[in-house]
Amino acid sequence: MEDFLKELQAWQPFFITLAGVSATLAGLLFVAVSLQPAKQEEGARTNLRRLAEHTFADLVQVLFIGVFFAVPGQPPSFYGISMVAITGMGLREPLRRLLETWRDRDHVTHRRHFINRLGLSLVGRALLCVGGISLILSHATAAQIEDAMSYVCSGSVVLLIAAMRNAWFLMLQEMS
Repeated sequence: MEDFLKELQAWQPFFITLAGVSATLAGLLFVAVSLQPAKQEEGARTNLRRLAEHTFADLVQVLFIGVFFAVPGQPPSFYGISMVAITGMGLREPLRRLLETWRDRDHVTHRRHFINRLGLSLVGRALLCVGGISLILSHATAAQIEDAMSYVCSGSVVLLIAAMRNAWFLMLQEMS
């Protein structure tokens, strides 16, 4: 447990920064969405809304990860269970949107772009899940703890990159 607490203490500035960045980007996403012109065609608006919802979900998931890992002094299982729970609950919406988009035969081009943008988010969530399971199952040595934290870090960064990429796409759509 002492090895884990030392490792967690070293990672906490990263997670606090991660939470702050995620909250800021979520706020900027609200601004980008509120600038959306009302004269776009219905299919484009529907798919941009789906992408905005998905991007917001990614940012909120990263925010929760940062907040949970900022809690000091908990056993590794607390962080692992939190990670698996956050990831599990966070999968429901992207999978629902993926199914909804897959069934949308009227807007094939928009559908393809949206499905392509989901892939990176799913990779990030998979990394987070592996990190959470690693924290639950194996945390006896410093190397195991570092490996688990590396998965959590990687998954968080991948989700943040996916969200930033999607937010940039949303903003470019708004300007055109």
